[in-house]
Amino acid sequence: MPLISVPAVYDGKKIELLETPPVKGSYRVLVTFVEPTGEAEGPPQDLPRFWSSFGAWKDSRPVEETLEDIHATRHSKTTPPNL
Repeated sequence: MPLISVPAVYDGKKIELLETPPVKGSYRVLVTFVEPTGEAEGPPQDLPRFWSSFGAWKDSRPVEETLEDIHATRHSKTTPPNL
């Protein structure tokens, strides 16, 4: 089974998850202390807005047309340069 990571903060007494875990039921967990949080740092304020921005590409054109535009604007080409 793959490991699932959820950000959290330890205040010296308890661990507070910063996101809802994507699992149900009881689980064994592994706690890894990454770095000190510092005094001014707190939980992210706009985490739902951040996650909702993923996959936000909107284009009414067909996928093939969008890919053609992307390939046409690339700086690296598949044809060798004229020397």
